[in-house]
Amino acid sequence: MENSKWIATVACIWIQCSAGASYTFGLYSAALKSSQGYDQSTLDTVSVFKDIGANIGVLSGLLYDAVTDNHRGSFPCSSRVCSGLLLVYLVGAVQCFAGYFLMWLSITGVIDRPHVLLMCLFMFMAAHAQTFFNTANVVVAVRNFPDYGGTSVGIMKGFLGLSGAILIQIYQILFDGKPTTFLLMLAVFPTLVSVALMSLAHANPSNTTNDKPHLK
Repeated sequence: MENSKWIATVACIWIQCSAGASYTFGLYSAALKSSQGYDQSTLDTVSVFKDIGANIGVLSGLLYDAVTDNHRGSFPCSSRVCSGLLLVYLVGAVQCFAGYFLMWLSITGVIDRPHVLLMCLFMFMAAHAQTFFNTANVVVAVRNFPDYGGTSVGIMKGFLGLSGAILIQIYQILFDGKPTTFLLMLAVFPTLVSVALMSLAHANPSNTTNDKPHLK
């Protein structure tokens, strides 16, 4: 139980480290603008939907609450709580892949140039996935460390912010000068990481008396 809790924490941190793709908009915005024939005002409109998607986390919370409400106060990880977490991760993964992949198809010309409102929807989906990953990871952290909720949430939020820098470093090392390829990576990488690790991100609370030194 104790080891499982720390394994879950590491899994959540890795997911958080890959989930901040919304912070990397500047790397591919020029390619998006030129390929779609946008002026700066239109590009700004698309960017607004990125910000809305990344910051409106109501739907992820409602989804988790809807599938786990009967166990809201339960301490151990019941099967319904765990399946609820998996569903939140899966919805986030689907949105992440669909949003960024459709944008990549548009920029590379594989599909016809979509209407700007449709591109806004693609951007919203891609950024909105971040809230689902974040909600699931924060729930796991708070359930596993109920005596240190603020600290555990801070750790998760911190790694989400750090993920932007991590993804930018990956771009500079592997895809420098290839923003469209990086956009495809944004569709695949966070999706694979979340799908691969979500089964490890279980709520497994245990005695937290000696956890504080490890959470610092």
